[in-house]
Amino acid sequence: MSTAAHLGSGSRGAEELLTPPAEAGAAPGNAAANLGDAKPIPPAGPRVSPFGLVLSAEGALRQGILSLADQAVVSATNFATGIIVARTCSQEELGLYMLGFSVILLVTDLQTSLISTPYMVYAPRLKGRAHALYTGSTLLHQLSFSLLIVFALACGAFAATRGAGPRGLGPVLWALVAAIAFIMLREYARRVCFARLRLLTVFLFDACIAAGQIGGLLLLAHFRQLSASRAYWAIGLACGIALGWWLWSDRVFYRPRIGESRADLKKNWVFGKWVFASGLVWAVSMNFYPWFLAAFRGTASTGVWAACLGVVSVGNPALLGIQNLVGPKIAHEYAAAGPKALRRLVLKITAAISLPVSLLCLALIVWGGRLMALLYGRQYAGNSRVVAILALSVLISAPAFCFSRALYATERADLDFLVNFAALFVMVTMGFWLVRTFGPLGAAFGLLAGNFATAALKAGAYLRIQGRISEPRKQIN
Repeated sequence: MSTAAHLGSGSRGAEELLTPPAEAGAAPGNAAANLGDAKPIPPAGPRVSPFGLVLSAEGALRQGILSLADQAVVSATNFATGIIVARTCSQEELGLYMLGFSVILLVTDLQTSLISTPYMVYAPRLKGRAHALYTGSTLLHQLSFSLLIVFALACGAFAATRGAGPRGLGPVLWALVAAIAFIMLREYARRVCFARLRLLTVFLFDACIAAGQIGGLLLLAHFRQLSASRAYWAIGLACGIALGWWLWSDRVFYRPRIGESRADLKKNWVFGKWVFASGLVWAVSMNFYPWFLAAFRGTASTGVWAACLGVVSVGNPALLGIQNLVGPKIAHEYAAAGPKALRRLVLKITAAISLPVSLLCLALIVWGGRLMALLYGRQYAGNSRVVAILALSVLISAPAFCFSRALYATERADLDFLVNFAALFVMVTMGFWLVRTFGPLGAAFGLLAGNFATAALKAGAYLRIQGRISEPRKQIN
């Protein structure tokens, strides 16, 4: 299911924000030597997507629509998965599913920080073969990181079968051992496509996964075989099939070379060490609340928390869809136009999202409790206050994404890392006590306090240093 803790940006108010930069691999046109004999230069033909469909480089509005449509598919898939599990299984099973999902959020946040974010920053500065080699290097990095996570989860699953953690956690972790590499590679593929502005490709990719995942879950539910662990088996299978398709179809756009990957890893680490550290601090501070609930109140309380997050995620298609487009756009804007244009873009986006996010927050405060009972069942009624607090958290955290990505684009991820300690401090002090005393409501207050602290500090940090940001270094082959 989706989680409001990861919402970043909202919708834009101006169409120019959707305008993509020039394609990184486009070659300049040939000047006519004799103007009298010059012939009109035909426009560049449409490109063929890895799935065999035509994808034009023109049409900024179309890119925005595709980004929103893709996020609608992803969010609806996660949303429907949570509802299917909640309606078919007990609160305890939904809580176990949420614990597994928090692991997925943690590792995908880490891989985004270590691999995808440096790619979004450096890839727009590369062309042609250099771009393909760099993409191949990040693919090797992703595979290596996935193997490390599989090993760590196997150790955790073994410990859970020996009695560590909540009851029933072992089968969920063993299912993740089999599925996590495919889930992580799926997220990597999405980020690569977004960084290259290949939005039709990622939309079709996610639509295929959605069809397989929801179909498999409904089949298991129909035969009364669905559980938290089997849900992850179905998710892993759907991701694995679609990944095989993407890797084969998109093979011309990446060239893995071990020697190049080592050099690129060193380059990424110089920049990405701060991004990774920042992502680690942020992921821990956002994703440990379900585990606190399971430890202090049981997995049924974690299931209630999952349902509340699921209701708040109804705005994810719009918010995360624009985030997927804005993240690469911020990196492209800085690479193409420099720090002053970047500042204007960040402030425009921040202003544009205020009204729609406020309306979403108001709607969730008024109707969120009733919506949760309607979608998840009467056993989840009576938690309207939790939904309202989580809605306020969305309102505060959504604009912070733009400032965070601006710090990344300008290679000041060290500041983002330091700021994220505010959320970690809130979690280990106030958040820990709130969860133990008030259960899901306390977790919601802890999340709100952490998001408020980091949003204010990120905005202040970027605006304070933006006048001292230098022009981007070009890396074009």
